[in-house]
Amino acid sequence: MLESPPAISLLNFCYNFWFAVLIMIVFSSVAATRDTLLRHQFLLSFMLLWLIGGFFVALTFSSAGPCYFARLGFGDLYQPLMDALQSANNHYPIWALSVQDRLWNGYEGVSSGTMGISAFPSIHVASSVLFALYATRLSPRLGVAMWIFAAIIMLGSVVLGWHYAPDGYAGILISVAIWKITGVVLSRTTIASCFASEIPLARPEASSV
Repeated sequence: MLESPPAISLLNFCYNFWFAVLIMIVFSSVAATRDTLLRHQFLLSFMLLWLIGGFFVALTFSSAGPCYFARLGFGDLYQPLMDALQSANNHYPIWALSVQDRLWNGYEGVSSGTMGISAFPSIHVASSVLFALYATRLSPRLGVAMWIFAAIIMLGSVVLGWHYAPDGYAGILISVAIWKITGVVLSRTTIASCFASEIPLARPEASSV
């Protein structure tokens, strides 16, 4: 795959398209006319994922991905990967490279207004898995599409040099754990009793995936 600029370009597009998917799913859930327990589970899980995974865990295990390995003085282990991305960039614009440079400049104080660098866990992967869990409960076909998208994001996170594979694995575990726990907790609250007659998720045994 690293020898195929079109494949790298496609991964680059999908990785950036993640933001559009996030906006569509979150806003459609927020704007839903029918208030369901599944909707509560997703929105609560989404907020907890960013709070726990995107803040507390990311802050505790502050790290940088393969794209910054050499810049931090750890050697050239991932230089072949970065060379392959630079080569693909000669054929197709690989936006990840310019964003990585911008983040690094912000880290060094060369520029301002850029967000910090954090590799562990991968919130791209974690949120994509959460979208897939939610979509599966809405529609089996939509769920399949979102699981494929999550797999592409996992692959892209590594190929584009943003993350090490364990960063994605950790994101998956955190996402699934939060989804299951919120499902169980919500099923035992007064919210569950309000929606017990509306959707199957209100039953405790149906709160997990």
